[in-house]
Amino acid sequence: MKKRPFLSLLIGLWVLSATACKNNTTPKTIEVKTQTAQTVKASFDKAQKIAMNIEGMVCAMGCAAVIEKNLNQTAGIKEAKVDFETKKATLIYDAEILTPNEITQVVLKTGESYSVKDFKLLD
Repeated sequence: MKKRPFLSLLIGLWVLSATACKNNTTPKTIEVKTQTAQTVKASFDKAQKIAMNIEGMVCAMGCAAVIEKNLNQTAGIKEAKVDFETKKATLIYDAEILTPNEITQVVLKTGESYSVKDFKLLD
């Protein structure tokens, strides 16, 4: 008899975690610039590192993971990491291919509730 409430609690937690993030889908369209592998290698020899604050994330597995995935799939971004705890994204990108505004647009197109508060160029 004691297993039934525990099982109900587990099922309830699973349902809650599966539906917690309303922006857990990939964006409809993200404009991606294409380039050759040789151009990528040459471009990232002069890569820049940037950090930005992202507001509106409510979960690590849905929100932060989807934003990180979309940033990493964008041409001109070598590496992106989104930290749900600190609400920060750090990325290495090619300034000849992307601008900070275009990077912001990738985040904004990922979900309606996301916003980018500020940028900081890192050394």
